[in-house]
Amino acid sequence: MTGNSGGAERRSFPRGTIIFREGEAGNEAYLLHQGTVRIFKTVAGRRVTIGMVRPFQVFGELSMMDESPRMAGAVADDDVVCLILPKQAIRAMMDQAPEGLSTLILSMLATMRSMGHELADARAALLENSGKG
Repeated sequence: MTGNSGGAERRSFPRGTIIFREGEAGNEAYLLHQGTVRIFKTVAGRRVTIGMVRPFQVFGELSMMDESPRMAGAVADDDVVCLILPKQAIRAMMDQAPEGLSTLILSMLATMRSMGHELADARAALLENSGKG
């Protein structure tokens, strides 16, 4: 469902809905208003949680800032409501940042992406070794 509230688009996702998938191009980010979202990577065919998003946190923003595909997927852990942050708004903020700050942000994003891959691999290995799943 979509709706307008003061110009910002609100979107609802029922529990279990995949909001976006790892590897997709990102065209929007999300400000979580209500509910919980699970961020996951798929390792050896298994969904591995790498983070949880709670109300008033932003998710899906990395691919807006560095133009890379989504590093992870997002699923509604329960019924959620988000405000949509369009790609052009996030890109405009990045374009207005001083060059040195933009370079720093892009460097941090590369580190975050690498850490996300490592975390997913480590959690998958732990699950495998513990005999769960």
